[in-house]
Amino acid sequence: MAELLTLDQFHATQRQYHIYRIQNSKVAHHPHYHDYFQVCFVTRGEILHGEGNREVTLGPGDAFIIPPGFTHSIRFHNAYSEIYSLSFVPGVGGSEFFKPNIRSFLDALQTGSAVCLRVMPDQDRRKMLQSLLDCLILQQQSDCPPELSPAASMITAVLYLLAQSYYAQPKNAEAKDALVYSSALVQCIQYIDRHFREKLTLEGLSHQFGLSRSTFCTVFPQFAGVSPGRYIAQRRIQEAQLLIRSQGGLTVSQIGRMVGYDDNTTFYRNFMQVTGMSPGKYRKLYRADPEDQGGTQ
Repeated sequence: MAELLTLDQFHATQRQYHIYRIQNSKVAHHPHYHDYFQVCFVTRGEILHGEGNREVTLGPGDAFIIPPGFTHSIRFHNAYSEIYSLSFVPGVGGSEFFKPNIRSFLDALQTGSAVCLRVMPDQDRRKMLQSLLDCLILQQQSDCPPELSPAASMITAVLYLLAQSYYAQPKNAEAKDALVYSSALVQCIQYIDRHFREKLTLEGLSHQFGLSRSTFCTVFPQFAGVSPGRYIAQRRIQEAQLLIRSQGGLTVSQIGRMVGYDDNTTFYRNFMQVTGMSPGKYRKLYRADPEDQGGTQ
């Protein structure tokens, strides 16, 4: 089971950020998640970053941003490997810390929390990142009063460099458009999270949040990582999984209707696409109860 990490564990609640250079971490080696953002920057050697069922090898100069709630792990390839780890909450430095475009960048990460953002800065940005992170370490060690600390500004600069590096990659360039609509998209996703059991259409959602249907279908995947239809399906199937595990008296067909599906076929197909197994098989795996005879197999 993944462990929750908080800034309390670094004695950094009042400061609202923590930074250090590490060459190993028993805690990070195991799956965990946190209630803060984490920026990691590899300075030497290699690390294996666990993201769900896969591990990604990252080397010197690679950076990645982990949003709150994202389960991951970090394994150091050997004793030579080293990273900077910067943890912070969005409110560090006061409510006006982040400018709107940086807030949008973080909102996109937090909303699309199924994805860890990997960034590959060029040589000049790597040098600037390392200098800023070194300055943050020195600032953390100082006895400067919080109201006079430049830490918030330095963290902002780190995020600007990471955003520049991310959008400089050709495959990510189009995603900049999503930042323009980030406020509407955050509201839309929050609305879907509350109303996914109801009938939702692309036309209705795009109209409700002030976007054309074509713009909505273009920027939503850039922002959330999946299409609107896929996001709705994932939320419904997540709820169905919970009901299957907790409500043994309900048939699978009943559960499908409860999460927003009018017909068993669509429910079955989406359940298979999201989980890789049928609702019936999922129930057999996660409950001791026999499969309901009236449910979808």
